[in-house]
Amino acid sequence: MLPEWLPWLLQVNDSQFPSGAYAHSMGLEELVQHGLVKNADDLEIFLHRQIIPSLLNFELPFLLQAHAAASAANHGTLRRLDEDLDAWKLAGELRQASRQLGSRRLSLVQKLNKDDFVSTYVQRAAPCHHLIACALETRHLPVSAACCAFGLQTLSGYAISAMKLIRLGQERCQLIIRGSMTLLAGRLDGMISASETRIGWFNPLLEIASMRHARANERLFIS
Repeated sequence: MLPEWLPWLLQVNDSQFPSGAYAHSMGLEELVQHGLVKNADDLEIFLHRQIIPSLLNFELPFLLQAHAAASAANHGTLRRLDEDLDAWKLAGELRQASRQLGSRRLSLVQKLNKDDFVSTYVQRAAPCHHLIACALETRHLPVSAACCAFGLQTLSGYAISAMKLIRLGQERCQLIIRGSMTLLAGRLDGMISASETRIGWFNPLLEIASMRHARANERLFIS
């Protein structure tokens, strides 16, 4: 039997969902400019060694807590997590990009699916980071589906922006996303079922790239 939440998940996770993600490279543009990501192979290595570990050790464990708070309709805990994310994101571009993506997603989510809890949260002038928005829009879904959704949004965001920065065709782009999602999905159960959730990942590469990008003489992406 088709899960009731599946059509909703497919819609909000569609690449055509107007979140504004197409305008952000999240630091990738600067890495390309400095020769750290030169081709499709480099991109795949970058996703596997930099982004997936960050997802498994920071973003997704954080999402577990945010999803639990959203599912329990706990505004206080969700707001605290939102503000914690604001502090974690040291680079101004990455922080602002996350806020913009989250706010735009929630704005449309409210129009597509009336939810008093979401509306009340947005009206309280919260930062509305992308991760928090994902927790809110998937709060009635299994947490594993929420983690897959955020993982796909993150990985596909980098891969699709790379098509504008390096020689990368659509087919290879999809192969990279597929391989990366397969790698991530294989480790999700262990992360979700871990008895002790540790949140933290030290890798300043993207933060430094984002800070440099903010002062670049020319750029294609907002972040």
